[in-house]
Amino acid sequence: MSEQNTMARRGISKLMLVTGSLLWVVAIASLVAVSQNSSSQETTEESANGAPVNGTALAPIKPGEQQSSVKISFPAKTLPDFELQECMGDSLGLKDLKGKRWVASFVFTRCTSTCPMITKAVMDLHNDKRVAENAADVTFVSFTVDPKYDDVDVLKTYSEIWSPDRDRWKFLTGSQQHIYELIVKGFGLYVKENLGDTRRPGFEVAHSNRVVLVNEDGIPVGTFLGTREEDMVKLRRILTGRDEFPQPAPTSGLSFSTSDGNPLQIQFEVQPANAEESEQKDEAPSNDEPDGGSISPSVDETNTDGDSTPPTSVSAAAHNAKIDQRLPSWAKRLPPVNASLNTLSAILLICGLIAIRNRKEQVHRNFMVSAFLTSAVFLACYLTYHYALGKYTGEHGKRFPGQGIVGVVYQLILWPHIVLAACVPVLAIRVFQHAFADRRTAHRKLAKITFPIWMFVSVTGVIIYGMLYHWPMAAAPAVNR
Repeated sequence: MSEQNTMARRGISKLMLVTGSLLWVVAIASLVAVSQNSSSQETTEESANGAPVNGTALAPIKPGEQQSSVKISFPAKTLPDFELQECMGDSLGLKDLKGKRWVASFVFTRCTSTCPMITKAVMDLHNDKRVAENAADVTFVSFTVDPKYDDVDVLKTYSEIWSPDRDRWKFLTGSQQHIYELIVKGFGLYVKENLGDTRRPGFEVAHSNRVVLVNEDGIPVGTFLGTREEDMVKLRRILTGRDEFPQPAPTSGLSFSTSDGNPLQIQFEVQPANAEESEQKDEAPSNDEPDGGSISPSVDETNTDGDSTPPTSVSAAAHNAKIDQRLPSWAKRLPPVNASLNTLSAILLICGLIAIRNRKEQVHRNFMVSAFLTSAVFLACYLTYHYALGKYTGEHGKRFPGQGIVGVVYQLILWPHIVLAACVPVLAIRVFQHAFADRRTAHRKLAKITFPIWMFVSVTGVIIYGMLYHWPMAAAPAVNR
């Protein structure tokens, strides 16, 4: 009978060894994936010609892999003069920007749809070392399209999320009429305050998602979808000097081209807008055409904030930026605190293991009790953080922005972590009960099961934090945590 029990114990030990090994393989694979993906992340920024980034050349995109978009260029026209309030208290106008190249974007702080994506895309340009080196005089200007709410103080708080260089990135507000006239008549873009049934929290304004490149003379020379990675890569290449800086369109007539710059022959007819219908719906702004016609913005150019129904899915970048915008500063400090507590718990567990192997039972007990208390504090902080998420943002957690195999690896770590984390308190308490009741045999048996699970949860907690909060932002939806 004793021999059978011994064989059974050996079988359980081997099973736990195999299970623990598999869990650790997943954890180590994730660390390797993080290090490799972080070093190669910038390679996705290149365009179709396969130009090298950091010494790595990309294969060119084959014809037919990506659909070209049609761009309509209206006659070159200098922006109308303007002077608006900057969030830091100064004013900024067209006269201050003359002689400089600048990039204009249009967002508002309450937006829960595309604005965080657009501002994140601008931040990436702003922080790009190559842009700073090759286009040091380029200024980034973000106009609020919700100036009734976005006063100087609100805009300043919002701008702090993106850690801007105040000399290179300006956030402007002012009167709604002045800003709307500048956007519609100057930039030729769409903007409209939502009223009635179309107005809901986070969808107060409908506007274009275009980012506009303006030359030294105050003339818009190119527009790029802030929500489309390919467009922002094209803008980055222009700012870094890899592509030629666009020239103003002809002084008369309209020109059409594909996104790669090739001319496109199109026959079209501009019909006058129905005055009564335009007054009721106000669906599209005037582009100052001589005949009074109008062109409606395309689906990809118009912010879905203006749709009657909010989008069913929001990108990970927009989702996470919304959380960063709304979450109080004290709650933002909790994730790194939780990661530190997980790290401390893992260290204490290892120290406890070393102590018991050296037959130092009192030291072992102190380390294990400390690890248990540390895990308890972690649980309290974790629950507090998620309470704050629900209260201030209405969300359950951030989304992992990684894509492809890295996203799969993240989920392979996340779900075992969640399941096993729920088991740790029950197992640990039972282990302590056996220890304090001096049931040594039962204590050792359960401890051999509990220890690898507890270690796995602590270590993967740190890995998940690193992947979730320090992974390069992307636009793919992913798993909440």
